[in-house]
Amino acid sequence: MKYSKLNKRTNCIPTLVQTYFDGSNKADSTQYDVITLASISGTRHEWRRFNREWWRVLNKHRAAYLHVTDAIAQKNDFRDGWNTTRRNALIMDCAKVIGHHIALPIRDDGPGRLGLYSHSITIKLAEFIKARQDNPDVPRSADEVCATQAVDDCMKWGFDGLGAQNIHLYFDQGEPFRGHICDRLNHPKVLKQIPALTRITKIMDLDMRLVPALQLADLLAWSVSHKQDVRTKWHERLLKNPHDEYLVGYEQLANPLPKAVEFAKKWKLPKRRLHP
Repeated sequence: MKYSKLNKRTNCIPTLVQTYFDGSNKADSTQYDVITLASISGTRHEWRRFNREWWRVLNKHRAAYLHVTDAIAQKNDFRDGWNTTRRNALIMDCAKVIGHHIALPIRDDGPGRLGLYSHSITIKLAEFIKARQDNPDVPRSADEVCATQAVDDCMKWGFDGLGAQNIHLYFDQGEPFRGHICDRLNHPKVLKQIPALTRITKIMDLDMRLVPALQLADLLAWSVSHKQDVRTKWHERLLKNPHDEYLVGYEQLANPLPKAVEFAKKWKLPKRRLHP
């Protein structure tokens, strides 16, 4: 989907885009079939509007935050007093909030709308392992592929689509994606060859329980990674929201761009954990 034309509908060019990332599943083929990383990008103004409405929904349902896996399993803070009906009502209202704020592309039947840009990348782990076996130039971890592709796409949205000058990146605590980006931001050779990375002026991990944007990314990541098993109306509604969704299989993984391989060999980035 093409969103960049939406920027022509406003004379206001943002100086900063804030992007939030959260993943679903782990890069462990012994436990999961796929791994998904979702990202949501927006301006400060867009995030302020979204946050106000998200907090109202949480307060309405007497929930401190939304974490989809816990809510579905009815564990941790979703154990006492929670049942399927209450959980589904909460997530459906959250899905409605997302629908109010998500960016809409220009189509024949509508003018489009500026808003939050949602993106997801999903990797089939069995195909990733086969690609690595067939080509040693494939990155060591599916986490790395997800992180670098997601950041590249959100930078294109912010810099090329919106004309922003800088971008801030926020990741959920305890996940491996942020480390792969930090490796690149801390490496002079990488910054010299990809100068756009210098416009990432902040990168942090945050407690998702305190950040509505990360709860939104968590909900999107879960919905995409479980799209083959839709059982609820809120799940169906979430998947209907426009977002750029990429499913990466064997052919793409086994044939990385020669230039990317050349750069990776020159950079000699730290070797993080090998994908199991």
